[in-house]
Amino acid sequence: MVNTQKLTRAFGLLKEAFWQYKRRFLVTTILGLFAGLFGGLGIGAIIPLFAFIAGPDNQALEGSDFITDKIQAFLSFFHLGLNLPILIALIVGLFLLKAVITFLSYYATDKVVVDYEKNTRKKLFKKTVVADWPFLSEQKIGHVESILMNDVHMSSGILATLTNIIMVATSIIMYAFIAINISAPITFLTLGFGILLFLLLKPFFYRIRKLGEEFGKSYKKINHIVSEHLIGAKTIKANSAENKVTKLADEEMEKLRDTTLKMELYNKAPGSFMEPIGIIFISVLFLFYYYFSPGFNIASFAVIVFLVQKKFSFMQSINARFNGINGAIPHLQSVLNFEKSAERHQEINAGKDNFSFENNITVKNLSFGYGDKDGKVLDDINLTINKGGAVGLVGPSGVGKTTLVDIFLRLLQPGAGDILIDGKSMSQIDLSSWRKNIGYVSQDAFLLNDTVENNIKFYDDSVSQHDITEASKAANIYDFIMGLPEKFQTIAGERGVRLSGGQKQRIALARALAKKPKILILDEATSALDNESEMLIQKSIEKLKNKVTVILIAHRPSTVMISDHLFVLGSGKIIEDGAPKELLKNKDSYFSKVYNNTREDNNDNHQNTV
Repeated sequence: MVNTQKLTRAFGLLKEAFWQYKRRFLVTTILGLFAGLFGGLGIGAIIPLFAFIAGPDNQALEGSDFITDKIQAFLSFFHLGLNLPILIALIVGLFLLKAVITFLSYYATDKVVVDYEKNTRKKLFKKTVVADWPFLSEQKIGHVESILMNDVHMSSGILATLTNIIMVATSIIMYAFIAINISAPITFLTLGFGILLFLLLKPFFYRIRKLGEEFGKSYKKINHIVSEHLIGAKTIKANSAENKVTKLADEEMEKLRDTTLKMELYNKAPGSFMEPIGIIFISVLFLFYYYFSPGFNIASFAVIVFLVQKKFSFMQSINARFNGINGAIPHLQSVLNFEKSAERHQEINAGKDNFSFENNITVKNLSFGYGDKDGKVLDDINLTINKGGAVGLVGPSGVGKTTLVDIFLRLLQPGAGDILIDGKSMSQIDLSSWRKNIGYVSQDAFLLNDTVENNIKFYDDSVSQHDITEASKAANIYDFIMGLPEKFQTIAGERGVRLSGGQKQRIALARALAKKPKILILDEATSALDNESEMLIQKSIEKLKNKVTVILIAHRPSTVMISDHLFVLGSGKIIEDGAPKELLKNKDSYFSKVYNNTREDNNDNHQNTV
């Protein structure tokens, strides 16, 4: 029962992944039948060839066997006699036809495989990119890349293997048809023996499938380790952690090595013994028919022996291919599971209205929690942001500032309450229209390994060269860019490695401004910058006041001093709000205490430096 369930489950996976290619499977089946027919007839034509050698007169050929009769009937239809040159030409022609059909089948297989890889990668990547933020934030570094590149490739191997199995199986059918007409007992004995071998090898299939699962897990883990630690290479070297990191990778690579070796042994072991088993079987058949079969025909037996050898070869090939499918099933399962997971987490865009902002944004009774056990990150938040104003959100780490920003960006859906723009719920506005009107700069500025210009433009063809220039000026980065060797065509490097933190942030700010947003959100955009870089960004924000609505999120009190109104978050709630200068006057306010403590720390650091 368990084996039946596994077989059913495997068939279900294959059907789910490859049913769309059923027509191509049908074409492959037809090609395989013709290839097997021409190959079998070509082999069977050896019988009359032997007959010519034994007795060159045509009488020796009359009524000798099924194959000879059919060849003579075929030639008679074209008014041709059976002679040695025609027979040899016929054999050569049959094998040429088989070769052409086999080549066509290989081409069709290769085409469907590369089409599958292309289509699957495109589909998975698109579904990943358009998935919601909670899903994307949970993905390990390198995990998606491993699925798109390695698992899809391994899955395409199953598709190639299936088409090859169809070709081999249809060839076996046609060879069996020819063999049955020469000697039915030998043919059925051979097939029965092949089925017995297949049953004996079932434990190998199970073990190969399990090793394939272990291989897939280990491969993904190594990919994750490499990607994660290359990104953090500077931190690793600064902490002299190279040996610990390499030890971690070494252990996983050893596991991968052992698993790979076991897979190869289990794959190769059955095939290594198939040939001697086939020779033993053929030898026993020969001895039996030589001593106990009256009218033993050496030519017929030679053909049968060849057909038996070919069938054993085909069975060995099918066995190896089933092993390959067994090993690749976990990769296919990984692809299908990831696709289903991404589909379940597609972003919902129920809004149809265009973005419009004339008066204010109201956060009304907003609450949010990441899970029942975690409690509420935001609890009954209420605030108003007027158009053209600049508001600041401050508070210690973990109070929900970034979560509130993510809800503003519609990356997260509020658990309760809503955000209203001119009295209209943000969910009523088209998601793309909403995001096009919001500029966003995070603490960790993301830059492409591309030109400065393309980093500012960032896939938005509507951004003109004039927009790029004006945005870079507004972000106080224009003069720096013009001083670069290639100016706007200078390559920023991987993740902006050729630029300082302040330069990256100002390019990210220019990117946000280039699309002319109605709302600009700066999420801890200056927290990791030096004072000079922070001042340059603050000057940029000052220029934007009354032109763009600015939302500033920061730890540093100095960052939000330029805001018109300040909201202080604590434990998921707004604990105080007001103009920054007014809050400073209240010595008991959170903002006043943090501001004064920061000033004292800066003074102490300055004195220590002096």
